[in-house]
Amino acid sequence: MIRFVLVLMVIWTVPFVLPDLMPLSSSAYAAEKEKKKTRRVPALRESTYKKISEANVMIDPESVPREEGEPPPEPTGTPADAIEMLMSYKERRGLNSYEKAQIWNTLAFAYYTMGDMKGTIVAYENVLVQGVISEALEQQSLRALYQLHFGEEEYEVALVYIARYEEARGELDPLVTFTKALAYYLLEDIRQSLKYALQVEEIAVAQGKEMKEPWYYLQVVDYNTLEDYDNVIRVLETLIQKYPKKQYWMHLAGMYSEKEWDDKALSAYFASYHQGFLIRETEIVMLSQRLLGADNPYEASMVLEKGFEDGTVTRNEKNLKLLATSYTMAQEMPKAIKAWSDAAGYAKDGDIHYRLAQALAQEDRHSEAVRAYRKALEKKGLSKESDVQFWLAITLMNLERWDEATRAFRAAERIDRRKQKSVRQYIRYISGERRRQQELRRMAEETERALAS
Repeated sequence: MIRFVLVLMVIWTVPFVLPDLMPLSSSAYAAEKEKKKTRRVPALRESTYKKISEANVMIDPESVPREEGEPPPEPTGTPADAIEMLMSYKERRGLNSYEKAQIWNTLAFAYYTMGDMKGTIVAYENVLVQGVISEALEQQSLRALYQLHFGEEEYEVALVYIARYEEARGELDPLVTFTKALAYYLLEDIRQSLKYALQVEEIAVAQGKEMKEPWYYLQVVDYNTLEDYDNVIRVLETLIQKYPKKQYWMHLAGMYSEKEWDDKALSAYFASYHQGFLIRETEIVMLSQRLLGADNPYEASMVLEKGFEDGTVTRNEKNLKLLATSYTMAQEMPKAIKAWSDAAGYAKDGDIHYRLAQALAQEDRHSEAVRAYRKALEKKGLSKESDVQFWLAITLMNLERWDEATRAFRAAERIDRRKQKSVRQYIRYISGERRRQQELRRMAEETERALAS
């Protein structure tokens, strides 16, 4: 997958070959004459120029330079006809090396237009073997050849032509160096790839050029392949500042997790969320869980609530339980009760009802809590039935429903003998409280009789 992405990056960043294959216009013809001041080349005679121009009209009339609003010239044949005409014309006696080179250059344009990459390559190779040609034509041909061989996945050959192009140009270019680095990556020579990927940055900085996104990303991929995670993190931190994309934030968060830098990982995920990159349910739930685990329950609840509101997160038992837990830990008890109540509607066992009952009891809504505890016991499937009975008893005590509380305490004791000591203390308390209340009632009755007599 990474190989595919990186090849796409070449398509995005490397200028297309076609602009180098455009027809030779009259202005270009004059420019070629001017370039002979730096490299003496034979003249391109008018008759040859006209033949090449005729071929260009056959190949692509739309590309022929013309005045604004002027229609394209009418071709007298097809690109295949142009090839046939030029192949015949190049055999004429008396053509100099430069004229032959320009004919082969136009043939390359024709083959490329027809989608014949092999033919295009051969034509460009013939440009280079014609003897003395202009510097511009030589560089154009070398550049086209390395791009074409790269496109044909002939990376070693592409590297040869890159080296020749750099030598002919006499100046390093970050884009060309990036292509070289990528070729080495695709040849699985990662260390060489990294060497040139870093050189890309050196050249760009020296020339005052902005580093492009794929140039950084190739460094990331190379370092990642070499398992140099500190440098992966370093480059990613730079990359997200200039090109803040989801894949880079998620990769960075994963790297932080790999280093067990949990706070930084959470910050990266949260930053990605706030930039609108986390849009899938699994991502929203994951972030909420991480926030809750990092003792940020309120933020966890807010993330989930928004997910529910915009329809990203499904209202099911699992997600509502997470929301209710977040509100509970954030001490947002009215909201927690609402969430536990909603989750209980999906519950297949009694645990959710148990948590709802605890939340209700915490808010002194004891009558509702009793109903929730009993609903939990009805549902079965409880992980700790003895705890449910025990806390049901405590809640019943708060309602002074002593007999029911005693029965619940004894049920808890039967299920879990470890609760025996606590249960007996509470039962003694209930007995004492009942005697105290009976004594208070007796005293009240005596006082009432005394006042009445």
